[in-house]
Amino acid sequence: MKGMWGVSLVASASLAGAISTASLTAAETTVTATANSAPALFDNEKVQLTEGVLSDVSATLQNNTIANMFAFANSSTISKRSVRHSCKSMPGDFWWPVDLIWDVFDILLGGSLIKTVPLASYCYPDWPQYNAAKCASITADWLNSDLHMTDPTSIMLPLYEGRSCLPSPYSHTDSCTQGAYPTYAVNVSTVAQIQLAVNFARNLNLRLVVKNTGHDFNGKASGKGALSIWTHYLKDKEYLPNFKAANGYVGPAIKFGSGVQVWEAYEFAKTVGHSVVGGEAVTVGLGGGYTAGGGHSPLSSMYGLAADQVLAMQVVLADGRFITATSTENSDVFWMLRGGGGSTIGVVTSLTVKALPQLETTTVTFNFTVNDTPGPDAFWAAVGSYLDHFETFVDAGTYGYFYIGASEAMFGTTYAGDPNFYFRMESFVAPNMNVAQTEALLAPWFDTLKSLNVSYTPWYNHADNFHDVWAVAFPQEYVGTDVVKTSSRLLPRNVFQSDDLRNQTSAAYRDAVNKGLFIAGFHISGTGIAVEPPTDNAVLPAWRDALSHVIFGATWNFTSSWDVIKSTSLFVTEWMDVIREIAPDSGAYMSEADLLEPNLQEAFHGSNYPRLYALKQKYDPTGLFFALTAVGAEDWEVQTVDPLPYSWNNNGRLCPKSS
Repeated sequence: MKGMWGVSLVASASLAGAISTASLTAAETTVTATANSAPALFDNEKVQLTEGVLSDVSATLQNNTIANMFAFANSSTISKRSVRHSCKSMPGDFWWPVDLIWDVFDILLGGSLIKTVPLASYCYPDWPQYNAAKCASITADWLNSDLHMTDPTSIMLPLYEGRSCLPSPYSHTDSCTQGAYPTYAVNVSTVAQIQLAVNFARNLNLRLVVKNTGHDFNGKASGKGALSIWTHYLKDKEYLPNFKAANGYVGPAIKFGSGVQVWEAYEFAKTVGHSVVGGEAVTVGLGGGYTAGGGHSPLSSMYGLAADQVLAMQVVLADGRFITATSTENSDVFWMLRGGGGSTIGVVTSLTVKALPQLETTTVTFNFTVNDTPGPDAFWAAVGSYLDHFETFVDAGTYGYFYIGASEAMFGTTYAGDPNFYFRMESFVAPNMNVAQTEALLAPWFDTLKSLNVSYTPWYNHADNFHDVWAVAFPQEYVGTDVVKTSSRLLPRNVFQSDDLRNQTSAAYRDAVNKGLFIAGFHISGTGIAVEPPTDNAVLPAWRDALSHVIFGATWNFTSSWDVIKSTSLFVTEWMDVIREIAPDSGAYMSEADLLEPNLQEAFHGSNYPRLYALKQKYDPTGLFFALTAVGAEDWEVQTVDPLPYSWNNNGRLCPKSS
């Protein structure tokens, strides 16, 4: 059989012997880091791939063709293969590596390569993994994020991998296929393994994706035929009480491995007497697309976005080389990976962030339905009165996470015209405030609710630290279904300062719910009141003037056809023009945005995009890293095999645009 570059890859006697005698070992060495303005490397970061290691691999293999599959990039190899102008290789293709090559790869990785299967394949008799007992366990836990986090390829929103293999009753079909779940995954525990995976994918023109938890709203961790780098177990943490950063910051900091999730970061910060900026949801990973995309937080109105906290990071770039990035070392990479989005130019292995004060915090949770008011007009007046106070709430450093819809279950909107309106304050978070101060802040709004005869019962929770109230206020969310499509927008300060624009926004909320949509919204700022926002990162400029991030969505049934999904998705995107017209010069938070967002480069990046695109070409000229909403996505298309337009999900061959 022929393989890469037309060279025979049939196992030669010498190569087979090398493998069978175990003379081929893990390709790695432990290095001593040079002094710089970043903290010391974690032990797993000291285990690296070097030119010397690759020379030893080549000598052992006695086959330069195979050895070169793991080589670092250089200008001659990139131009020789011109892989930028080729579709990514897929299983069954002429250029797809034969099993022997995957075996060699696994040995060099030290045995961390996984030949993946969809998590729900245990429920399908035509799969070799079929196991009724395991299927029952998987089905029972399917909506639990822990199940998907601990699987090498499962993602939490399977719509974007092609809804190809879900257990009953969550499946629209009675079959299971691989879909856009990656074909192989590397369970990484060292930098060397990441470098090997990056080099292997780039040199063999494979699609490459990165997964920590699979939380991403648009399924960036999926890719048909892909090799996945699974960073979930990079869990190291180190407290640095007197860190001196390259940007002049001097003070406490914490270094986190990129597999650390926000709940782990919050817990660790508490143990050392601090707080950190992290996501609202338990499942969010700190070091991947969350921080790379900006990263909003219950603490953002106080301290800004997650990207604003980063003081240093370690990264494996698309050429396979491992670097440190700070404001003075590889500063363009440092700029790009703090707000420019995930899946762009490299794989972050760790990041060092500011350790913030351990703030006392109060949260407030309550809800009301239309039945708790004199009627629909009073209900919507109550919602409008909340918008009237957004500016005051944000300027006090608080954060609110709310849902609005029409459903007896108080979740989503059941159907267009459903009269069962509800407002649910998932949590109003008041950092640096006690209960009395929070009550005083809320009093003007609550007085209005009283005047409208709205019945509700607020529950206040207080602790001397952020972690303890967050853990109660933000339980793990349900995941694993393919029944929702969302779109979002950042609403700037001027919307809430203008009676006309604020009233238009309130009317839009009512129109959305009447037409069958639901709303998940936030009062929040990307400019914390306790700090000056940095000017040296790639965060979408619209975040700095935002007072709200609001998501509109629609749902369908588990068994709905692709036609229903297509028409519903288009409706959500088109209806959002109402909100885009209210805030035409704003943008959208890329990590919780519409896959079909019009002019997405401008919406997600604003004036930063030309520089981001130039850096993408500089650091990743072959397009190794790709996501449907990432920098440079316009150069590629996913030739989706489902009955949808191209690039509506990741279930298809990835090709240069118009190839």
